[in-house]
Amino acid sequence: MRIFAVTVIILLLSTSTYAQIYKWVDKNGKTQYTDQPPPPGAAKEEQRLHINKSAPGSGNQDRARNFSEERDEFDKRRQQRREEEAQQQAKSEESKKKCIDAQTQLRIYTDSPRLTVPDGAGGLTYVDDDLRQRKIADASKAVATHCK
Repeated sequence: MRIFAVTVIILLLSTSTYAQIYKWVDKNGKTQYTDQPPPPGAAKEEQRLHINKSAPGSGNQDRARNFSEERDEFDKRRQQRREEEAQQQAKSEESKKKCIDAQTQLRIYTDSPRLTVPDGAGGLTYVDDDLRQRKIADASKAVATHCK
C-alpha cells in the first residue's frame, strides 16, 4: 500500500511541461534557437521543436517504470544484505560455541590431576604427561583460533 501511495504522489507531482522552441537560419547563415517565433522577413527555414522539460524520454510511464525497476533492485540488494548478515551471525555463533568448547577442553587438561580416556575396547586408560601436553597444546591452538 505504501508503494502505491508513493507512486501516486510522484505521478501527481510530476506534471509535464512542454516548451516550444523555434530553430531558424537568419540572413547571415547563422542558426538561431529561440522561444519566440522568428521575425517575418528573417526566416529562410523554420522548424518547430517540441521539448518536454519535465522528463527525459517518453514521459511519466517511463519514470514510473524506472522507479519500479529501481525499487526491485533495492529490494534485491536489501535481501542479499540480510542473508549475508544472517550468515555472519551464524558463523559468529558457531565460532563462539567452538571457543567455549576449546576453553573447556583446555581447562579439563590443565586442572584435572588424573585424566582417563577411552581406550577403544570399552575400557579407560590413564593419560600420561606426554599425551596431556599434546592435548593442552591442541586445545590452546583451538582457543587461539576460535576465541578472537
